[in-house]
Formats: sequence, C-alpha cells, structure tokens
Amino acid sequence: MIYGSNLGCLLVLLLLAAVGGGPLIGLARLALFFTVFTMAAAAIGSWWLRRHAVRLYTSSQSERHNRYVETLVTLLVRLAQVDGPLDRREVTVIRHFFERDLGYQGERLLWVRDLIKEAQDSTESVADLCERLVGDFEFQARLIAIEVLTRVAQADGNVSPAEAGFLEEVARHLGLAPFMGGFHWQSRFEEARGFGTPRREATTEALAELGLAPGADADEIKQAWRKLSMENHPDRVTHLGEEFRRVAEQRMRRINAAYDVLKSAGMVS
Repeated sequence: MIYGSNLGCLLVLLLLAAVGGGPLIGLARLALFFTVFTMAAAAIGSWWLRRHAVRLYTSSQSERHNRYVETLVTLLVRLAQVDGPLDRREVTVIRHFFERDLGYQGERLLWVRDLIKEAQDSTESVADLCERLVGDFEFQARLIAIEVLTRVAQADGNVSPAEAGFLEEVARHLGLAPFMGGFHWQSRFEEARGFGTPRREATTEALAELGLAPGADADEIKQAWRKLSMENHPDRVTHLGEEFRRVAEQRMRRINAAYDVLKSAGMVS
C-alpha cells in the first residue's frame, strides 16, 4: 500500500508539472508525458512478455533437454574463451549456429542469450562439464555435443591451435578421441595453416568417421558400422528435442556414406 500511494503521488506531481506554464504549454507537456509514459509501458510490457515466453518455453521442455542445452552452451562459451575474453563476434557466432543450424527463433534465441551470459560467470571446469555429459547422457548425445563444438569452431573458416587443443581435450573427456578425425576439423586446420597434404584419403576419413584407425579389417568395419548405426539412430535422441534429432539424422547419413566409401574401395563386402 505504501508503494502504491508513493506511485500515485509521483503521477500527480508529474501531471502537475505537465500542465504547468499555461494551457497550451501544459497540453503540449501533457501530450509529451503520455507519449513517454506509453512508450515506457510498452517497452516494459514487451520485456515482460518475452521473459515470460522464455519461461513458458523452458517449462514446456524436458529437464534433460534443458540441462543438455545449458551444458552445451557453457562448453561453447569455454571454446570461444580459449583465444581470450568472449567478444561480441563470438557471441554472434554461437547465436547464429542455434538460429541457422538448429532453427531457434524468438524466445528460444532469448534463452540462448541468457545462457551465454550465465556461462560467462560459471566456474565449472571443462572436465566437470564433460563429466556431466558422460554421467547424464548417452553416447549419441555426446557425439552431437562434439559435433556442435567443431561446427562452431569452423564457423569462421579457421580452427586455431588453441581451439584444436580444446576440442581434443573435450573429446578425451567424452571418450570420443577415436572419432575426431571424422569431423574433418584437423584436416581443415592443416589446410589453412599449410601443413600436410591438402586432403586425407577418402578411406582414411571414412574409417575415422566410424571411429577406426587405418588398417582396420573388414570384420572391424562391419562391427563398427552396425554398432554406430544402432547407437546413432535419430530416434534415440528424441528426448533431446527435434533440433538435435536433425543433427543425429545428418550424422547417420555420414556414417552410411562412410561405409559406402569403404565398400566401394573393396575394404568390406
């Protein structure tokens, strides 16, 4: 009640100030006052609606989905920080990925923006974040996480040595080191820096896609392909949301394409 009476007194004082100084001047001031008041009320209302929309969206999603996105965004911020403090360009790259690749719009992008801000203040280590992924999520979800990280790292066309080291560290923590060659980030980095051959052999990349080293025999290739086909089936990540199901579908196509390359090369019948 005290707050309400104080607000009422303030409005009365503003109105008195608005109408002071003669009828015409008073009317002009009154019109200006109501214009400013309406604009401020509209801005506050818009902000409240957007914040409310974010809350409605997150409450409509599963706890696992929200926790997965929160962990993923924090890892993306850690990736961006390996070359120095997070800047506006890097924030834009992260937001654009969620918008372009995952189809986030409106309140979903606002949520990502909030998560980026929270991640900057987080003190969780990379090891702790990866441990959360390993403990709470299955193999497929971890593969999607490392894929998202590599895509964002490649977004500016150049993966720096610090970013490459970060990706290797995350892959080790997630138990995905054998699959890193399949994401092509290393070969692209070498091309950009002028190291090694322009492109690795197609069969070597196909084996890396299946988590295999050069020299794998036909039985190892078949077993790896069957295992990955089951583990990476898009239906296994439905709980993460439709956006990550699409990423799983893309990865499933790459797994099958890699197997086709090895079959064409006569490495498996």
